Amino acid sequence: MIIFVCGTSSSGKTSVCNALKRELPDGWLLFSTEGYLGMLGDKFNNLHPANIEVEVPNKIAYAKKHDDGSFEIIVGALVQRLFSIIPEAIGLLAQRGFDIVVDSLITKKSEIDQFRKALDKFDCKFIYLSASEKEISRREESRGDRLKGSAVHWLRAFDFHNECDLILDTENIVVNQIAKDIINHLNLSDKKS
Repeated sequence: MIIFVCGTSSSGKTSVCNALKRELPDGWLLFSTEGYLGMLGDKFNNLHPANIEVEVPNKIAYAKKHDDGSFEIIVGALVQRLFSIIPEAIGLLAQRGFDIVVDSLITKKSEIDQFRKALDKFDCKFIYLSASEKEISRREESRGDRLKGSAVHWLRAFDFHNECDLILDTENIVVNQIAKDIINHLNLSDKKS
């Protein structure tokens, strides 16, 4: 099985993925899309307010500042190319018999369709983590390492959440409970070894 945990930055994806990994049996892998794309180096990894070059256009990723002071992350050709082969990378792991939790950066219906098509022979489940714009903004600000408003820009770009197998509101539920809800929904609760 491949579980894609989707949602904007600050929706709780990484925390939920880590909680899932702890609850699932040995043999489950945790695939961090951010870590995978981080192979491109500092221009991807340093998309934060302290980076004085964060707004300089490049082939990897940069931030566009809007009049209201918020930022939008612009992905370059190299990120797009590396992102486009993620289904193949995940497919190789699944072909070897691994179950995978994917900390996903899928934001568009066209992307979820690409993943479904490429991985159609595997049991893929898509989980969408939601929270209000107000809560996403609060979390983003409290983290301190995110560009103001970038998470809300991603949130507004999502156009596929209704296509997911499960939608969970992370605003008022504890991360460990969300992980247990996912495990129960997918009938994985009896598979811990």
